[in-house]
Amino acid sequence: MEEQACLVRARSDSENSSKLGSFGSISRTMTYTDTRLGVSGTEGAGEPASTNMTHMPPENTEGNESGELLDYNDSSVLEQFHEDAIRQAGCGLSQARVYLAVCLAIAGASLELASIAFVLPSAEIELCILPHEKNWLVLISIVGWSLGGVGWGALAERGGRRRALHAALAVNAVFAAIAAFMPTYGTFMMARFCSALGSGGIIPTGFTYCGELCPRQCRTLLLALLPASMGGGILLSAGLAKLVLPYNGHDALIENKEHFSAWHRYLLVCTIPILASLVSLIWTPESPRYLLDVGRDVDAMMVYQNIQSGNRKRASDADYRLSELALPSKRRPPALHHVRHGLKMFWQAFFQLFSSTYRNTTISLTGMLLFTVGIQFYLSAYVPSTVTKLENEAYELSKQSYENVSYEGVHYNETLENVSYEDVSFTNCTFRDMIMSHVSFVNCTFVNTALSNIKTSFVIFDNALFVNSTIIDTDMETGRELVSCTFNTTTVRGMTGSCPRHAELRWTQLPRLRERTLGAHAVLAAAPPLAARAAHGYPAHAITCSVLLLLSPALFVSPHETTLYIIEALYGLLSTIIFFSVGVKILETYPSNLRCTAHGLILSVSYIAGAGMRGAPDLGPAFSSLLCAVFAVCATVFAIRLK
Repeated sequence: MEEQACLVRARSDSENSSKLGSFGSISRTMTYTDTRLGVSGTEGAGEPASTNMTHMPPENTEGNESGELLDYNDSSVLEQFHEDAIRQAGCGLSQARVYLAVCLAIAGASLELASIAFVLPSAEIELCILPHEKNWLVLISIVGWSLGGVGWGALAERGGRRRALHAALAVNAVFAAIAAFMPTYGTFMMARFCSALGSGGIIPTGFTYCGELCPRQCRTLLLALLPASMGGGILLSAGLAKLVLPYNGHDALIENKEHFSAWHRYLLVCTIPILASLVSLIWTPESPRYLLDVGRDVDAMMVYQNIQSGNRKRASDADYRLSELALPSKRRPPALHHVRHGLKMFWQAFFQLFSSTYRNTTISLTGMLLFTVGIQFYLSAYVPSTVTKLENEAYELSKQSYENVSYEGVHYNETLENVSYEDVSFTNCTFRDMIMSHVSFVNCTFVNTALSNIKTSFVIFDNALFVNSTIIDTDMETGRELVSCTFNTTTVRGMTGSCPRHAELRWTQLPRLRERTLGAHAVLAAAPPLAARAAHGYPAHAITCSVLLLLSPALFVSPHETTLYIIEALYGLLSTIIFFSVGVKILETYPSNLRCTAHGLILSVSYIAGAGMRGAPDLGPAFSSLLCAVFAVCATVFAIRLK
């Protein structure tokens, strides 16, 4: 039996006689036609088509026995029509194009945020970033994500999912590229903030866009591709950093002499996924569910036809024909033409999220995600800080010390690192074309000694005596590196530095590569459980949050670097499951005109909480473990409220 899905509108006599009058009361119906038997009727919930059988909500059955008219404003009718139409269109190449574009966008957004950890060590040398300013770049990016999430989510309800996603990607791509050319830290942060405003809209718009373009039976499975793409973006950030960026501080200092250093090139390469997504969205359709919601039924039917055609289903599977559509000209929502009405609808959408119908769901989802994201962002600062402390302790223990020694005619032209000299005499020695890092000279004497072309990092000459010596073309300055020194017939002609800080050179990319690689694999591992529908119900949410609680004592008993990275990755696995299961819950719970707004608002509040936790001080193992436990309990309580 060949079926035909049509959306029929009836015009009243007053509409036909009016030139530009209001459309008045417009009704909709879902009709199935058996072309062989000539029998038509309306679809029932899984029942065969039959004559005069109307698919309608129970409250609207009166007065619609003929099956011709349905309430225009009944969103449940539109939702059922959309589900039936998209099911008949099938799942295949058409959805693959959309998911490819959105996966590239999410990969690009995660790549952009993960790249900050790799860029900062090199950028702080060139941009003279002070220690207390290092965390600003991460915080301003998170705040940008927060504002972008709520803004683009609301715009997606008014202008369409694809259009909002396209605009967000354009903003992200433009300012991400601009940031790569910024010469100062202030302008660099401003460009990254604007870029984050765009990337913040990718998840609320892209998630809803993907969810509305695939049939219900395979929706959860396909949406699991989105966290996988996030993991792919994080993994790509580590791979590109290994290929493009200097491996350690010494290489970064030498490479920084170039006009366009490696970290600028790295940021440009990181924009490739965003640009690819921006281009690929050109060949994807708007969400037909959104088009139905704003009255663009002809456009929606064309999208269903194109999806069916792109999936190359047989004509007998689903044959969409527009000949039975009796429609007035396209009707767009007034919000697109009237600014005051648009702002009114903008605020009403937020207030509707806290109406009696959705209040419990909105508060529960927000609370669960807020405390989960808070844990993850706190650990993203706590774990590197703790690892740095462990490295500092090991570095201090490996320091070499020399006391009451005399050197004569020795030539130093290699890196001098982690050495302490006290009461040492240097006669007829040269220090040339080298790097000094964490070297101290206390009460030392330099006679006929030449120091030239030297780069320093945390080097100090304290109470030293220079006799007939030269200090030329170095970055050392009196009062900073040369403290309480005496100069007898000594020439000091250094390079006056504009940066009031010491560049840290003893870092390597290895710890960051380990952390990001483990984190990426954890996010990728979240995709299989998210593919199962059971992962998105009440018991799964509560159980996942409870496991977060069980992990918290591990922070107190794990003193090793690798163990801390594994614990952070496990938290990342559970956080990713909660993060994306919240998106699925939003799709299943909220009506079409509130999905992007709800998702954007929930993400925005969670990001703000995450920014606060990211900027929190290091509380130590005991208090950090207690904090994560309290947050996990709060997340579990909100998960139980969803029951």
